[in-house]
Amino acid sequence: MIGKLCKYEFKSILRTLTPIYIAVLAVSLIFSIAISLDFGTNIYSSMQGQGFLGDIYMLIQMALGLMYFAVMVALFVITAIIIIQRFYKGLLCDEGYLMFTLPVKPWHLIASKGIVAFVVSILSSIISMISVFMLIVGAASNKLEFFSVIFNFGEWSRVFSILTNIYPAWWLFILEFILLCVIGAMASLYQIYASMAIGHIAGKHRIMMSVVAYIVISIILSFVGGFIMMFIMNPIAMNFMAVSEPMVAANFLHIFITINIVISIVEFIVFFFITERILSRKLNLE
Repeated sequence: MIGKLCKYEFKSILRTLTPIYIAVLAVSLIFSIAISLDFGTNIYSSMQGQGFLGDIYMLIQMALGLMYFAVMVALFVITAIIIIQRFYKGLLCDEGYLMFTLPVKPWHLIASKGIVAFVVSILSSIISMISVFMLIVGAASNKLEFFSVIFNFGEWSRVFSILTNIYPAWWLFILEFILLCVIGAMASLYQIYASMAIGHIAGKHRIMMSVVAYIVISIILSFVGGFIMMFIMNPIAMNFMAVSEPMVAANFLHIFITINIVISIVEFIVFFFITERILSRKLNLE
């Protein structure tokens, strides 16, 4: 059932975000071509200092730069707004009457919202990275050494060999970092959901109370994080720093990342539980 809920949610969100994705890639392509011409053939650069043509060139470059900045900002802002809006309107407003009549449990609805929101966030990030890469390609289109380094698998193999000699299990850091990013992102997402659910309990000014709840939760998390850093991480760090060996430092880094992963998992579970309990027991759509 969660799969069907996710499918419906994806269709609703992508209807809005697809035009934004197309706009970002289109503007990036145009801007990349302009950069390529400027850095490569110098067609546009030759117009500088030639009066009217030079002014037109500068205006085109400025317009493309501002347009690119605008669509990139719009990409992230609209993605964030849609993620928040889909949860608020879909479960806490009038649309919630329909959603809660479906033969599913509240946690199914909450989980589907979170899964889709996370995937959409990743998709928007991928689009932005593709956009930046297009600009890099445009700027380096006349520098063959740039591409020879990027696609030189022999060089990459040499780098991996060096890392393996320094620390054989270096790839574990990549896996741990990815896991930390995924769980941390989900915990942050459900912090927003839990804040909206808490704010919804208020009879009036629900949006304002949601913001207040988010601020209070963030303060509590900062206090708890500071406590853990001071009384748990610092003593561990001091013990590891007493031994100046790369393997010891790597082990400390593993412990540091693992503790942060555990903290993120706990935050995720707590926020999910709070959201589910409120929507199951305290939901008021009036």
